Amino acid sequence: MSPWHPVTSDAFSHLPWAVTRAEFLKTARDTGGDGACLVFVISEEIPPGARAGYAQLIIAYARANEPVTIDRDGISALLITEGGVKAGATVAERVFGLMRRISLETTIRAGVAALDGDPETAIVTARRRAELAGPSSTVLEG
Repeated sequence: MSPWHPVTSDAFSHLPWAVTRAEFLKTARDTGGDGACLVFVISEEIPPGARAGYAQLIIAYARANEPVTIDRDGISALLITEGGVKAGATVAERVFGLMRRISLETTIRAGVAALDGDPETAIVTARRRAELAGPSSTVLEG
């Protein structure tokens, strides 16, 4: 029997500082034109049972007062409230740098998209960009 147990959505809902997707979207809609969405995708090689730990690290490394929502598969979306796409890329690089200290930087990828008044589309776009990124890198276009 595998030592890994599938993560349920309950595991993610108990993470400190995580917000629900509805709360994330409401805050994103209230964010001015300088907002962006930064999405971190966890490598497929990471077992589902370990993904809550990755989400906790991303939350811990995020900027204060910027909400993070986590999908049931462990993908984390961080709301960048000021500085737009450029600030999102800077936050991603900081997270990669901190993950590098514990040799985990190659297990995540990031994508950033401007909110442009449509946070749902920004999440989808940022996720697609993250899925296209190489390990430990951020995609801002595409």
